[in-house]
Amino acid sequence: MKCLPVLALCFAGCAPSRGMAYEVAFAGAQRAEGAGRFTEAVTAYDDAASMARRKPDRDQARWDAAEMEVRAANTADALVRLDAIAADATSEHQAEAAYHAAQLRIEHGEADAGWHSMDQVPRRFPAHGVAYVAIRHLVTHADERGPREGLAEIRSLNHDLETTALAQLLAFLEAEHVEALGDDAGARDAYIRIADRWPYPFGGFFDDALWRASALDEKLGRYPQAVDDLERMVKERETTTIVGTYERPQYVPAMLRIGQLYRDRLHDHERARAAFHRLYTDFANSEKRDDALWLEASLWREDGDAVAACRRLSTLVHDFPDSRFVPCAIADCVGLERPAKSAAPRECHPYIRRGSYGPSSSPSSSSSSSSSPSSSSSNSSSS
Repeated sequence: MKCLPVLALCFAGCAPSRGMAYEVAFAGAQRAEGAGRFTEAVTAYDDAASMARRKPDRDQARWDAAEMEVRAANTADALVRLDAIAADATSEHQAEAAYHAAQLRIEHGEADAGWHSMDQVPRRFPAHGVAYVAIRHLVTHADERGPREGLAEIRSLNHDLETTALAQLLAFLEAEHVEALGDDAGARDAYIRIADRWPYPFGGFFDDALWRASALDEKLGRYPQAVDDLERMVKERETTTIVGTYERPQYVPAMLRIGQLYRDRLHDHERARAAFHRLYTDFANSEKRDDALWLEASLWREDGDAVAACRRLSTLVHDFPDSRFVPCAIADCVGLERPAKSAAPRECHPYIRRGSYGPSSSPSSSSSSSSSPSSSSSNSSSS
C-alpha cells in the first residue's frame, strides 16, 4: 500500500498491524485488570500472547500475565511464569523477571533460594536497572549481620563486576562501609579515588564523594584539604545561555561550608567573606542567598567595619524584602528601613544572631545513589 500524503493517514496506513484478535484480547485483559479481576486478566493476557503477531507484543502480554498472578496472590503460578521469562534470552523482560522471581521467593518462604537468585541478578544483567536495586538489597541483607558482612558482600560483587557500570555504586558503598567501621582516613581516601576515577560529568557519585571526603578531612583536622574537596566540586559548575545553570544539590551547601570552614576552622575572615559573597552573586536561584549576605555582613561587623556590613545588609533588605534577616538588618544599621510591602517578621529573633557566629557543624552523611545534574537558571548579580 502506498502511503497517502496526509501525515495522519500515512501513519495509519503504514503502521504495523498487531491483528484484530490480539487487540481485542489485550483490551479485554486491561479491562479485567482495571476492575481488579486478576485471574480473568491472566487468561485474557494469555489469549493475547497466543494471538500476537509481533514478538514485543507477545513478550508484554506474557509479562502482564505473570504480574496478574502476583496480584492475585498465586505465588507458585507467578514463579513458574517469571522463571520461564527469566530463562528466555530473547525476552525484553528477562532481567525484570529474574529480579521479581528472586524477590517473591524471599518474601514467600524460600529465602535461601531467593537470595541465591538475587545474587545472580547483577552478575547476569549488569547493564539493566534492576542490577542496581538488587545490589542494594544484597548489601542491606548482609548488613543485618553487621557492617563487616556488608563490606564482604560488596567486595565479592565487585570481584565480578569491576569492569561494569556497577563498579561506581560498589565503590561508593565500599567507602561508606569503611567509614562506618571507623576507618576515617581509609574512607576519605576511598571517596577521593571515586572522584578521581569517575570525574564530572561522568561520575554519578562525584559530588557525594567529595562532600563526604570533605567531612572526613574536617573530622581529621585537615581543614585546607576539606576546603579543597569542596572547591573541586563547585568549580565544575556549568553555565549556559539557554537555561542558565546546571545546578547540583550539593553546590549551595558546599559554598556555605567553604565559608564556615574558613571562618571557624582556618580563622580566615577575608576568604570566608569571599565564599559567602560568591554564594550570593553566583547562585541567583538559591534560597540561601540572603543567608550568605547576612553571614558576610556579620563578619564585616565582627572585624570592625560597620560601613561594609551595612552595605551588605542594605543589599539584603533590597533584594530579599521578605527575609527573616530584615528586622535584624534594620536594627543593626541606622537609616535602613523596612520595605513597604515586606512580609518579613517584625522582630529580630535571637537565634539568628546566635547562628551568625556558631561553629560549623560537620555535615551529616548522605548516601544518594546518583548526583546527576538538574537544570535551573541562574544570573549573576552584585551588591
